[in-house]
Amino acid sequence: MSKNFMFNARQLVDRYASIGLDGLPDTEKSKRFAFNILVLIGFVTVVGYGAFYALYDFEGLRIAWTASLVCTSIVILPIMATHSLRLALYLGVALTIWVFTFLSYHLGAGTGLYLFLNVPLIAVTVVNGKENLADTLVFWIATTSAMVTSAVFFQNPSGAARVDPAFQEIVLVGVVIGLAAMIGAGVLALSFRVARAEAALAREHARSEALLGNLLPTEIAARLKLSPGVVIADGLPEVTILFADIVNFTPRASSMQPEDLVNFLNRVFTEFDSLTEQFGLEKIKTIGDAYMVAAGMPTARADHAQIVADMALAMLDVTARLTAETGQYTEVRIGLHSGAAVAGVIGTQKVFYDVWGDTVNTASRMESQGEEGRIQITQDMKDRLGATYTFEPRGIVEIKGKGLIQTYWLTGKG
Repeated sequence: MSKNFMFNARQLVDRYASIGLDGLPDTEKSKRFAFNILVLIGFVTVVGYGAFYALYDFEGLRIAWTASLVCTSIVILPIMATHSLRLALYLGVALTIWVFTFLSYHLGAGTGLYLFLNVPLIAVTVVNGKENLADTLVFWIATTSAMVTSAVFFQNPSGAARVDPAFQEIVLVGVVIGLAAMIGAGVLALSFRVARAEAALAREHARSEALLGNLLPTEIAARLKLSPGVVIADGLPEVTILFADIVNFTPRASSMQPEDLVNFLNRVFTEFDSLTEQFGLEKIKTIGDAYMVAAGMPTARADHAQIVADMALAMLDVTARLTAETGQYTEVRIGLHSGAAVAGVIGTQKVFYDVWGDTVNTASRMESQGEEGRIQITQDMKDRLGATYTFEPRGIVEIKGKGLIQTYWLTGKG
C-alpha cells in the first residue's frame, strides 16, 4: 500500500511539475519546470506551517490560517503561467510578500519567516534568466524591501497571537531547515531536468554523428566540422572504382508491387553494404539499381585494386546465394577500373562525397557494356592485379567514349 501511495504521489508531482511544458523549447521547459517545483514546495511549506501552528496555539489559529489560505492560492500559478507567465510571477511574488510580511508583523522578526521571500526571488531569477531584467529588478527591490522592513521594524510580535521566545526559536529552526530544503529541492529538480536534457542532447548528437558518418567518410566529416566554409576537393593519384548494376531491374520494377520492389533492392544493397564494411571500402552512392564503391579514397591505400577485385568476386557469390535463398533471379554486371580521380563534397542540401574523372567514366563503361554475372576490367586493371587473379580475355571491344580497347573478365583469385 505504501509503495502504491508513493507511486501515485510521484505521478501527481510529475504531472503538476509538467504543467505548461508542452510545446516549449527545451531551455524554457527547464525554467518552467523549476518554477512549478518551487511553487509546489512553497505550497507544501505553507500548509505544513499552518498545521504546526494549529497544534501550538489553536486560539491564535486565525492568524496562521488567514495567511495560509491566501498563500495556498499559489498552487494555481503554473496553470496561470500557461496563459501569462509574467502575470503568474507578479501574482506569486505579491502573495508571498504579503503573507510573510503579515506573519512577521504578528509573530515577530525572530521567527525568520521573512527569509522565505528568497524563494520567489530565486524562482523569478531562474524563470526570467537574462531576459526581462527589468521585471527581475522590480521583484528584487520588492522582496528585499519587504525582508528589510520585517527584520528592522517587526522585531516584536503584534500581540494578536501567543508568541514566546521558545516558539520563535522553533519557527526559526523550521524556517532555516525549510528554506534549505526548498532551495535544495528546487536546485535538485532543476539539475535532474538539465541532466535529462543534456542526456537527450547527447543522444541526438550521437544520432547526428551516426547519420553524418553514413553520409560522409569520417575524415571528410571531421574536415567539414573543423572548417565548415572550406571547399573540399582532393586530387587522388591512385584509386579503384567499382560499378555494379542489377540485371533486368527495369522490367522487374514494372511487374512488382512497390513494397516488394523496395524490399528486394534493400536486401541486395544491404548485403553489398556488409561487403563494403568487411573490405574497408568507401561506398560512394547508389543510383537506382546501380551501386558504386571505391578504394584509395579519401585515404590512400596500396592495395586499392586488389581489395576492390575481392569485393567484386564476393558480390557475385552474394547474388548467387540470394537467388538460391529467395527464388528470385538476382544477377549483376560489374565494372572496375583504376587510375587518378578528383573527389569532393558538393551541395548544401543533403551533401554527399562524390568522385569524378576518366577513371570513374571508364569503370562505368566497363559495367554498362559488360555481361550479367561477369566482372569486366581494362588492360590497366589486369596489369595492376597481376598473377594472383585469374582472367579470361574478352577481346577488343569498342567502349563508348574510349574507342577500341582490350578488356578482360575477372574470373577468380588464384
